[in-house]
Amino acid sequence: MPRMRAVSVSLSLTPSTEFNGPLLMVPGSHKSFVRCVGETPENHHEHSLKKQEYGVPSGEALTRLVEAGGMASATGSAGTAVFFECNTMHGSAGNLSPWPRTNFFIVYNSVENSLVRPFGGRPPRPAFLADRGPAPLR
Repeated sequence: MPRMRAVSVSLSLTPSTEFNGPLLMVPGSHKSFVRCVGETPENHHEHSLKKQEYGVPSGEALTRLVEAGGMASATGSAGTAVFFECNTMHGSAGNLSPWPRTNFFIVYNSVENSLVRPFGGRPPRPAFLADRGPAPLR
C-alpha cells in the first residue's frame, strides 16, 4: 500500500467482553509516527495473525502513546463493528476465559491507493490478505 490511507474494521462474531481478550486501542495514536524495531521475517503473515512479535513499538513508545491518549477496550455483543483509522495502535491479549472470541477483520483501502509491489524486494502477501484483483469500479 503506497500510503497508509485505509480504514480497518473489526467485526465481532462472538461477544467481546473484558474477560475474553477484546481489541484494545490507543485513541489518537494514528496521529503519531512510531518506528518499530527489527526486521520482519519472510512469510510473517503465517504467524502474525495469532501473535505479533515483529513490527511492534518499543515499550517506551507504547508508554508514550498510552500516556497521551489512554486506552479503550472494544467490547460488545456479536455483530458489533468497530471502525478505526488503519494506523491506530491496537492489539489484544490472549483469551484466558472459557468463552470464545472471534473477530473478522476487514481493511478498506482507497481506490486511489491501489496495492503495488512491496517495498524492499519482499514478495507480496497472499491474495487472501492483500487482494490485487480486478480494478475497482469508479
